[in-house]
Amino acid sequence: KERRGDFLGGTIQTVSHVTNEIKERIRTLARESKAEIMVVEVGGTVGDIEGQPFLESIRQMRNEVGRESVFYVHLTLLPYISATGELKTKPTQHSVKELRAIGIQPDAIVCRSDYAVSDSIRGKIGLFCDVPVKAAIPLLTVDNIYSVPMILEEWRLGDLLVESLNLKDSPCDMTEWKSMVDTMGPHKNKVAIAVVGKYVELRDSYISVKEALQHAGFYHDCDINIHWIRAEDIEIEGPDALLKTVSGIVVPGGFGSRGVNG
Repeated sequence: KERRGDFLGGTIQTVSHVTNEIKERIRTLARESKAEIMVVEVGGTVGDIEGQPFLESIRQMRNEVGRESVFYVHLTLLPYISATGELKTKPTQHSVKELRAIGIQPDAIVCRSDYAVSDSIRGKIGLFCDVPVKAAIPLLTVDNIYSVPMILEEWRLGDLLVESLNLKDSPCDMTEWKSMVDTMGPHKNKVAIAVVGKYVELRDSYISVKEALQHAGFYHDCDINIHWIRAEDIEIEGPDALLKTVSGIVVPGGFGSRGVNG
């Protein structure tokens, strides 16, 4: 827009030019998708300079669309201190303090933890972070990420959303979702698939490929054992040495010429 002269030579500022663009992207998606509910995720850590324009944008949106149309969920971590054998809420308190300093008050706080979260911990979070205790929701580490929606429903996050956003209330039926989770293994049949790529050291680079393979396996009642293979290793060792034990090969996209021959 600046290159086209849309700002008439004016100085481009984070607030309001960048924040307005972020809000417009959200509104455009809402119009084009005609969705009744939009989930807008602001990643990263509260306090990071990279995330400040996005947090400022969602703060402004609540005033523009109405407080009854926005529900802030803050995802936080409760670290476990092994020396004292306890979970600590201070990081959560400080992240909420940072949010409140810029004008965002969480409506619910989802507390990630590797250990059980007691009612006293939830009460402490509710007291110091100014949310109802029922809105301090524990989310323990699970083996299957697809179990998370069922856990959140058990803690009645859906009821909080319905109540806060004045949505039409209807019984929650997660039968199909639970059935899908139940099909996720382990299975008797197993298939080895090689993923040959340039960035296999950072497997999140191929998270969509990984999930697609896993779901294909669920559909066919088998477990997919993924062999992560660097494309450059194939150039050095040859395909027979690295691929002879697999039943299929997936080659995701990449950038540049490195590893192309592999």
